[in-house]
Amino acid sequence: MRHYDIIKVKEDGSITIPREFAYEIGLVRDSYFLVEIDTDLNEVHLERIALPGKQLIEVEFVVEDKPGVLAKISGLFGKHRVNILFNESEELTEIGLAAIVAVVDTSKSDTPLEELKKELLNVEEVRELRLKKLE
Repeated sequence: MRHYDIIKVKEDGSITIPREFAYEIGLVRDSYFLVEIDTDLNEVHLERIALPGKQLIEVEFVVEDKPGVLAKISGLFGKHRVNILFNESEELTEIGLAAIVAVVDTSKSDTPLEELKKELLNVEEVRELRLKKLE
């Protein structure tokens, strides 16, 4: 269901979402939201990706653009009990590579981050990898 309300932007650029709407969408302390900003359309979109208690990592890959690469990566995440909460990929213009960005939850994994990174880099098609803890 859609709700509409007029809110005023504060001097520091912050906004306050009315409490009843915030509660309905899980906008609670320590929850994680993906913020999509479209400057061409002057629009902002919020999407909740995790409630409190998660250990989120942003993962950025450059991979060979071949069928099955994402399945290999997903399989490794599954093997180590890492949950993919969000992912997006795009072809890198005609050079045979693709960029993948994912947000994953490692709270149920017992694999150290460096070991996971090492295994991901061992996937033949992975050319670059960056991991960043989200606080």
